Amino acid sequence: MKLYSFISSIREFPRTLKHWRQRAKRGYSYQDLWNIDYWFMETMPRMLQDFKKNLHGCPSEFTTREDGTEYQNVDQGMKDWEAVIDRMIFCFTEMHEDTCSMKNEFNDEYHKQLSKPNEGKKVKDWFEPYGTDKEGKPLYRWIHGEVEPELKKNFWKKDKEIRDYRNKMKDEGFDLMKKYFWNLWD
Repeated sequence: MKLYSFISSIREFPRTLKHWRQRAKRGYSYQDLWNIDYWFMETMPRMLQDFKKNLHGCPSEFTTREDGTEYQNVDQGMKDWEAVIDRMIFCFTEMHEDTCSMKNEFNDEYHKQLSKPNEGKKVKDWFEPYGTDKEGKPLYRWIHGEVEPELKKNFWKKDKEIRDYRNKMKDEGFDLMKKYFWNLWD
């Protein structure tokens, strides 16, 4: 298995090199365009973490009043600014499906019941024809099993809770990004 993985990575190397060159030249590769949302959720928390590690100052609103007089020391202002950055990191991490702390406890059983008819079958046998397209080519659909009604209801209810939470995190993260956008430099 390791040999196959090694050979596969050698075959992929030219493509990987192409993506590296594209990123070096224009800051992104065409591969990043396939899922800009995913790229953002993968990249932004890491960028903000590095940004926070290298901070040398904070926005003036964290150390001065609107009339220009100082109202707190710079150390406290830095802590407040770091807390804002931490919150952005948290929000952008939580909005990502893979890193969200909320999990659907019904997921495994739901998908187990859904894929029950395909157990032990070859992948090609997981699908059944159900019609044809405009050109007369056959269309196939995945054969799925019946899910217990209560499990189905609970799964989709939890799924909606998670989607709502992730949307809330996205909105809060972008609100903070919008508010502090001009301060994301050091």
